[in-house]
Amino acid sequence: MESQQEESAAAAAALDMIKVLEITSESHKGTKESSDDRSEVASGKQTTDWVTDLDEVEEILHYKFKSKKLLEEALTHASFSDQCFSYERLEYVGDSVLNLLFTKEQYFLYPDLPPGPLTRLRSANVDTEKLARVAIKHKLHRYLRHKMPLLEEQIREFSQAILDYPLHSNGLVETPKALADIVEAAIGAVFIDSNFSIDVVWKIFKDLLEPIISQETLKVHPVTELYEVCQKRNLKVKFVDLWKENMAFDVFIDDQFVGRGTYGLKKEIAHNRAAKNALNNIRKILSEKDCSDVDEQNYRVEN
Repeated sequence: MESQQEESAAAAAALDMIKVLEITSESHKGTKESSDDRSEVASGKQTTDWVTDLDEVEEILHYKFKSKKLLEEALTHASFSDQCFSYERLEYVGDSVLNLLFTKEQYFLYPDLPPGPLTRLRSANVDTEKLARVAIKHKLHRYLRHKMPLLEEQIREFSQAILDYPLHSNGLVETPKALADIVEAAIGAVFIDSNFSIDVVWKIFKDLLEPIISQETLKVHPVTELYEVCQKRNLKVKFVDLWKENMAFDVFIDDQFVGRGTYGLKKEIAHNRAAKNALNNIRKILSEKDCSDVDEQNYRVEN
């Protein structure tokens, strides 16, 4: 059943890619015709400074755009202007291209790895937090045009929070989606500008996406890990949802309180943090219990 579902998912991904190629092909036909006719943005950097910014982004990417309007579009959020184009369509293209690139790369890199682990490995490398880290690392967020008053503070909080998790937090940190969006949009822009060459896209973005999560560095999600640890010992896990009352989740194992996680802005993160806290505590409990069992066994042998 799982194999059939994975095959269906792979087929769906392939169909999505075909649709992307059809859409971008049609869009590309009109790119050169329409790019010069697009109206100037009503506000924001549309002067020499903005042209300089685009040049700097090209330096970061090590890629010279034939149509800089594509790059401009990739760096423009929908909030920037009512009349302004945004990165949303390019993000859609980039998302599909990135999934295809990692599918291709990992298929040959791990010839003996089944579809399930391959899917988890790909997901870890293309999820929102992983791509947002790419934007922060290469300072792409500094070139995003937007009018979201809270975004700058959210980016600062994210940049600080990930310092505790060098590779990935596995759901313990809230991620500003716009950061991941501009990475995917940039990928979409290069894909179209390079005449739909996935080889060019991979050559440009492979280094930018480092560190790429490998089979050896892939971590288990804390909720999954908690259930796996308890299942091995026939322990019953129970999450108590207190988020509406005090923005928290409590965790009980065999009716014993073992952990709590709180986060006011997103319920899922509070849930994940509760699992992580429970994991930290249950390891101590199980370690002490194992030591106690060993001591008891030694006592019986001695007596």
